[in-house]
Amino acid sequence: MRLNAIAPFDWLLNLGPVPYWPELRARAPTLCVLQHGLIRSAWSLERLARTLRRHGYEVLNPGYWSTTARIEAPAERLAAKLERRLAAPAGPLPRLAFVGHSMGGLVIRSYLARPDARPAFACVFLATPQRGAKLAAVRHRLWPMRVVLGRNAPLQLIPGDPLYTSLPPVTAERIGVLCGGKGDGVGWNRHLDGDDDGTVAVDEARLDEAHDTLVLRLGHTRITTAPQTLRQVLHFLAEGRFEHAPHARRASSR
Repeated sequence: MRLNAIAPFDWLLNLGPVPYWPELRARAPTLCVLQHGLIRSAWSLERLARTLRRHGYEVLNPGYWSTTARIEAPAERLAAKLERRLAAPAGPLPRLAFVGHSMGGLVIRSYLARPDARPAFACVFLATPQRGAKLAAVRHRLWPMRVVLGRNAPLQLIPGDPLYTSLPPVTAERIGVLCGGKGDGVGWNRHLDGDDDGTVAVDEARLDEAHDTLVLRLGHTRITTAPQTLRQVLHFLAEGRFEHAPHARRASSR
């Protein structure tokens, strides 16, 4: 697992038990490929990774440096890592499910746009700015943020970047979008229009080709570890849809 300065924070955020819902166990051999967001580490998705493994999924959760290259670069590294795993003698090839948080969803889309990409069985996007994030433009007007974020992938998050016209529509049997929002139509961030998770607006996270979309009352960081997110990802992988009604069954944990 690749480390960076935020890794200790991500590690602490992902401590604790993972839930278990026996009815949501994997129903076929499936490799879940995870990609974290901007200025985060693979540890930011570790609770999700452990939950998926506990439910019978194989997980590939590689990290990448999110500010030192353009989004196409981690997509290329993801392709190499995935090919190495699929070349290993481990029985029949599994179905591929991709789960990306924030910018990690764009890394996944950049990978899927490659001519050598493996077809996806499922894609789940967690608060991914599908056409860019207005807050990225706001932050780049502040010189301290320009120093921290640099001029590579973070600039591609600004709406209007050529990246978005180069990404074809996502194709998969199951495509789901989980957005974070306050649920009041206003959101947490005054710089964003409509509801938002503090970083990405709900409208920025929507994807036309998604088969199902659900807004959870969660912030941009919390959406990666919250029990309701973990259950919704599992439910979508198993059923091809999110669980829109509150579930009555409690999870066991370890």
